[in-house]
Amino acid sequence: MRFPQRRLLIRRVELTPPPRPCCLRTTTFSTTAAAASPDRRLLAVLRGCVSPSHLSLGLQVHGRAVTAGLHATDTALQTRLVGMYVLARRFRDAVAVFSSLPRGAAACALPWNWLIRGLTMAGDYRSALLFYLKMWAHPSAPLPDSHTFPYVVKSCAALGAIALGRLVHRTARTLGLDGDMFVGSALIKMYANGGLLWDARQVFDGMAERDCVLWNVMMDGYVKAGSVSSAVELFGDMRASGCEPNFATLACFLSVSATESDLFFGVQLHTLAVKYGLESEVAVANTLVSMYAKCKCLDDGWKLFGLMPRDDLVTWNGMISGCVQNGFVDQALLLFCDMQKSGIRPDSVTLVSLLPALTDLNGFNQGKELHGYIVRNCVHMDVFLVSALVDIYFKCRAVRMAQSVYDSSKAIDVVIGSTMISGYVLNGMSQEAVKMFRYLLEQGIRPNAVAIASVLPACASMAAMKLGQELHSYALKNAYEGRCYVESALMDMYAKCGRLDLSHYIFSKISAKDEVTWNSMISSFAQNGEPEEALNLFREMCMEGVKYSNVTISSVLSACASLPAIYYGKEIHGVVIKGPIRADLFAESALIDMYGKCGNLEWAHRVFESMPEKNEVSWNSIIASYGAYGLVKESVSLLRHMQEEGFKADHVTFLALISACAHAGQVQEGLRLFRCMTEEYQIAPRMEHFACMVDLYSRAGRLDKAMELIVDMPFKPDAGIWGALLHACRVHRNVELAEIASQELFKLDPHNSGYYVLMSNINAVAGRWDGVSKVRRLMKDTKVQKIPGYSWVDVNNTSHLFVAADKSHPDSEDIYMSLKSLLLELREEGYIPMPDLCCPTHLDSSTQVQQQ
Repeated sequence: MRFPQRRLLIRRVELTPPPRPCCLRTTTFSTTAAAASPDRRLLAVLRGCVSPSHLSLGLQVHGRAVTAGLHATDTALQTRLVGMYVLARRFRDAVAVFSSLPRGAAACALPWNWLIRGLTMAGDYRSALLFYLKMWAHPSAPLPDSHTFPYVVKSCAALGAIALGRLVHRTARTLGLDGDMFVGSALIKMYANGGLLWDARQVFDGMAERDCVLWNVMMDGYVKAGSVSSAVELFGDMRASGCEPNFATLACFLSVSATESDLFFGVQLHTLAVKYGLESEVAVANTLVSMYAKCKCLDDGWKLFGLMPRDDLVTWNGMISGCVQNGFVDQALLLFCDMQKSGIRPDSVTLVSLLPALTDLNGFNQGKELHGYIVRNCVHMDVFLVSALVDIYFKCRAVRMAQSVYDSSKAIDVVIGSTMISGYVLNGMSQEAVKMFRYLLEQGIRPNAVAIASVLPACASMAAMKLGQELHSYALKNAYEGRCYVESALMDMYAKCGRLDLSHYIFSKISAKDEVTWNSMISSFAQNGEPEEALNLFREMCMEGVKYSNVTISSVLSACASLPAIYYGKEIHGVVIKGPIRADLFAESALIDMYGKCGNLEWAHRVFESMPEKNEVSWNSIIASYGAYGLVKESVSLLRHMQEEGFKADHVTFLALISACAHAGQVQEGLRLFRCMTEEYQIAPRMEHFACMVDLYSRAGRLDKAMELIVDMPFKPDAGIWGALLHACRVHRNVELAEIASQELFKLDPHNSGYYVLMSNINAVAGRWDGVSKVRRLMKDTKVQKIPGYSWVDVNNTSHLFVAADKSHPDSEDIYMSLKSLLLELREEGYIPMPDLCCPTHLDSSTQVQQQ
């Protein structure tokens, strides 16, 4: 190895010992050392070079050794040079010096150990193992010793080479070194990290002597494997053996109590920390603050924080994170300012903890300020900080800013990619989300479970079941399906793609169902026309002891509104009043909607008036409830009150108001509200608004205006708009316009039997039997099955289902006798049947009579 020539700062003095010892106070080598010979003096100085800051001195010694001719003869000096370069993290130079060692120096284990240690420290685990194997192959190399095996085992563990690690373990056992505490500690850690807890425990139990480090390694292995009970049991054995825990022991178990939110266990550990005098240790104090914060005892965290020195960055980060987790965002921002005033510079961990809080506040401006701080102070933009910035911009609907942060990042990994996918889905950009997922695959980045769960909602929103099935297959191949959030996303995707059977199949296969899984399945049933199944699932959820939330209550109330089943709704209302959770704004809004759709407007209004706080959703729910009964005047009055309370009407508000006008037949008022929405509130009308306007004109018999509106729409009409027009054509017997609407419907929804039957009946009433035959022939060619309509009646809180000419009910004879008697009375009163107006628009929909 060639070294650059350096000007050695060495004075020429007599090599006689000084009258008294003197200390080496400079970083240059001096010949005034007390050694008896030059090689011993150089070796003594090299032993003092133990960090990168001593590299300059080490280079001078190396140069002096070369000049003096000692480099090729003194094996101890050469070995120590290898060690000096390893400690200075100059691993290439260490390898170069090692390669120049004579055969005699290679017979000692020390240079091999230095080099294996250095390569392991550098993260070059393959090279470390390669030199270990060369150590065995070298003709004059010694046997590995107790200093060799710890780093060899560590390299095996880092590479996941457990099989090779077992061979190294067997070799250590053969050499009688498996009982060494350092070797044993490395073996336990390798087995524990590889999930082989039994092997790790075998090594641990075979150790004759166990110090605190060894106990800590075994307990940490149990904790990381999720076997907390075994770790706690081992902790008891440790104390019983007389070995006192250190700061690492308590920090490990405090992190467990924080993760599990186990305050009782955390307080016990705090007591132990005080008993052993470890509460002032920074690592213990920081984990104590984190534990109290995660256990919702922030006051105790504040007390500890007040007693701690304010010069540790981790301490500040822990307290800021605790404030954010407990919803005290203002205090977190004040701490962030105080942190800078005290001279502590925030790092990426600080900012990652703080940014999600600004998202909750919709703090777009505060987020930009923090982004500016990051740029000005050159804070390292790691993947987590990039993801946090992207996340806040997406949640504040600043899509361009999010994309700008993503584009400026130097590298992309699965974390950033997953955040981008979630952000696109949140902003309704499903195609961009799928493109980002495909880009990850193109870049050779393997999607993890989070990425799969993030892209599945995009498939659901686009009804892209084929892509969803491909992702499902990928999740199965990579064993991701066992994770609740992946399974919940799969259930939601299949449900929104119209495959409730597959959604329920996945749900039934989940062994450990959490609250999110139950909520997802209940919501899927409620939203896909299976309200009874949703209610049955809610009962099953309660019977299994799963805690429900306001999300559950909202979904179940939606199912009650769809039936409608007011008695079930009242029972759930009672659960909300008497149950363990307090209804939030959305659950109370769902109550209003349920009572409104079940025909009890008085209770809907009572729930609305009793709400301590209201938001746009609750106002929209009560307006829609009044609007469903055609009470336009009351609905508009509620709109004014809503504005007076400081709430702004949105597209849902105007949808309810225009629908109210359609039910009441108030065309001019509906047209006024539509113009008010577009001109005054600058709200772009959506498909459902145009459908309401078509229904408004159609109910009033103004089919020409309805058709004119359809033609002038800024986007292509869907089946709902053409269906409303077809229904109006049936009422007003406009066969020509019905022909146009039906042709569009047969293209948009070719398998809906209701449209075919409706058009056939329109032709029959008009005497166009050729048209009837044509429609029936089309149904046969398209293989459309006529779905029978059904009705049900609720008597004494029991539902009774009927189809046409149904005789399956046990009381069918009495029912038909009562029906005949009722028809006779109706005719006596002058009733004239009109069968052409009794055909429902959708034969798969139902009608209901409810006995209050």
